[in-house]
Amino acid sequence: MAPRQTEWDFGLSRLTKFFAGPWSYDRTVDETISDAALGHLDEPAGEAAWAILADAVRLEQSSLSTDVITTVWMVASEGGYNLASFGVDGRDWLRQVAAVCSEQARQADPEGASTVEPVTASEESVRAVVSAIEAAEPALAAKAETFFGHEPGEVIRALELVAAQVDPDLGFRLLLRVLDACGVPISDAQYAQYEALGEMFGYGRFHVSDVEHLTRYRPAPRTA
Repeated sequence: MAPRQTEWDFGLSRLTKFFAGPWSYDRTVDETISDAALGHLDEPAGEAAWAILADAVRLEQSSLSTDVITTVWMVASEGGYNLASFGVDGRDWLRQVAAVCSEQARQADPEGASTVEPVTASEESVRAVVSAIEAAEPALAAKAETFFGHEPGEVIRALELVAAQVDPDLGFRLLLRVLDACGVPISDAQYAQYEALGEMFGYGRFHVSDVEHLTRYRPAPRTA
């Protein structure tokens, strides 16, 4: 796969960072989505908006339950934009994200593609990502009993479903984001595995390195 035209995280996983708690309430929701959709200065116009749009549409149109969608959003965004607290349905939220990003993508490239197609992923890529997600469960469970109201096992199952039923690329990006958001320690072997997956998916040089610091992270012992 050819490298993407960004060196950083992208798509829905990147959007979650813009809503990470404490979320900045001096910006409206749509303004915050728009900020993320602008991308970096060295990226082609409209690329960041299209990446978020594609992720949002594929997830919204998938067979996954709305609870699964809400779980991955809640944990990856560090509980910053709590959909339940704002009375927002998970699928309605993705439709809102898609509407904002669709307009920005259209303005940047009026003649560009407008239809988001489902991902046709290889069984090998799905197995590799699901395996990486499964391997992260013990460390996630050791870190805390719940993450923003969601148990570690629930988080892992939600990520696995995204990888297996929607897009392994998106599932892997969300895994990286969840690990970073929750401060979950990872081994050098896990990081090497993530680098290999990032290379397979064509990630930029500063994408997987977002979690490199977790190889040096040792959480304080949990008290009784």
